[in-house]
Amino acid sequence: MLKSERQDAIVRLVEGRGSVTVRDVAESLSVSEMTVRRDLDELASDQRLIRVHGGARSLNGKRGLVVPHEYSHSEKRTLHTTEKARVAKLAVSLVEDGDTIFLGTGTTVEIMAQRLPEAHLRVITNSLPVFNLLESRSCYDLCLVGGLYRPRTGAFVGPMAEDALGMLGIDKAFIGANGVLGTSVSTSNMEEGRLQQLAFDKADLRYLVADSSKVGKRDFFTFYELTDIDGLVTDTHITPEQREQLDQITTVIS
Repeated sequence: MLKSERQDAIVRLVEGRGSVTVRDVAESLSVSEMTVRRDLDELASDQRLIRVHGGARSLNGKRGLVVPHEYSHSEKRTLHTTEKARVAKLAVSLVEDGDTIFLGTGTTVEIMAQRLPEAHLRVITNSLPVFNLLESRSCYDLCLVGGLYRPRTGAFVGPMAEDALGMLGIDKAFIGANGVLGTSVSTSNMEEGRLQQLAFDKADLRYLVADSSKVGKRDFFTFYELTDIDGLVTDTHITPEQREQLDQITTVIS
């Protein structure tokens, strides 16, 4: 990535979230924190953002729609647990004996993995937590897509993971997101987003698993369009207005 492209991406990240830390930017763009600090200083000098201690904030960022920051894996496990359990149960009902399925990263997908039926399934994942949950279940043909490991989410990403996934056939993909706003489906990290995009592209049927707290929110990297997804699996806490809007774009399963 060229310096100008990286700095444009930083500005988009800051404007999308309202404020960011140096660590947020470094992890999202997969660059060093030293590089981020230099870029933030230059962007502040050019009056493209406001430099604050430990990060930056937008000159005029919108509030309320943006995901405030990327929660850690342990933090996510404590959020919206009832809704996630409902979403996972519905997602599992879409799995049939003999399917080849892709399971993405995230705590909702992990709950789904725990509830998969004792059927003959081929399961592909780039999530180490999902793999660990399924490795002892002998009825599954389990394929872990390896690559660059991202500890914050337990995901394998990058060119090696993309090359491996690109050779595989998938019946159904189940992938989470940090935000669903309009027709855009977004996540916080570009490399994770690219792999999720590829998994959806390879799948015959594409299911987004996202509890209601993700609806009406956006994050940094848009990796898919809701119009190209076969179903949004969510919970009953979406508002009637959200349901009406979503029904015009895709099939809502709740």
